Amino acid sequence: MTTQTAPASPAKFDNNGQYSRTGILRYEKIFGEHYISTGGHSTTEDLCARLGSALKSGVRVLDVGSGIGGAAFHLARAYGAKVTGIDLAVEMDAIARDRVVQLGLSDSVKILLGDVLETEFPEPFDIIWSRDAFMHIPDKARLFARLFGLMAPGGRLVITDYARGKTPGSPAFEEYIKKTGYSVIEPAQYGQRLEAAGFTNVKVNDATDRFVEILREEEGRLVNNRADFLASFSEADLDYLVDRWNMKIGFCQAGDMKWGIYVADKPA
Repeated sequence: MTTQTAPASPAKFDNNGQYSRTGILRYEKIFGEHYISTGGHSTTEDLCARLGSALKSGVRVLDVGSGIGGAAFHLARAYGAKVTGIDLAVEMDAIARDRVVQLGLSDSVKILLGDVLETEFPEPFDIIWSRDAFMHIPDKARLFARLFGLMAPGGRLVITDYARGKTPGSPAFEEYIKKTGYSVIEPAQYGQRLEAAGFTNVKVNDATDRFVEILREEEGRLVNNRADFLASFSEADLDYLVDRWNMKIGFCQAGDMKWGIYVADKPA
């Protein structure tokens, strides 16, 4: 497999153990094969539809926070995209690279371990894609300016990301944000940051209701297939996921937490 080299991150990133190999594979059980982000494949198909005519054979895609590769694999196989995935988590990178080879996608998917804020790329991208990853990056202004610079004129950006519903949120929500290390802003603020970076046609979709539906679907699927889950993981792992999903549902219902979908263009 041909891979590019990105600058080494200063320390191993696993988000306090959340993205250990066991943690990742445990999450995959609830999100679906090759995915570790909300809605798995169904959300990927939703975002593909939002990209419209921008998604075509040969299109150059940068998948930021590419995880274990689910979206990258689908974009390459279903649309003929040339995808570069980048992620900070060492174990994500290792799993994704193994699966690129297993799926025979070495010619169309490249996986990098690195920081998108620092990594140099040989050419601009037509599409920049990210699923539930930017809550790990506090400096949204710097991030969006960087993505704008990495995008070819006429390119399109599509993002899903965690957001806050109010500032400040409840003490329990603020403690959750602190423990996870997330940096979240309200959806409208998210859109404003994109516009400030130079993006146009910015569409902000508060998709929190859909987020709650997905969380309930995922939890139900996990519980209904508990025997399969317990063949690889423990009761404690199952309880952790069920409790965490219910916690997020509760935060959304209380107005503390939101989930946004954002689409924007770079002027031609």
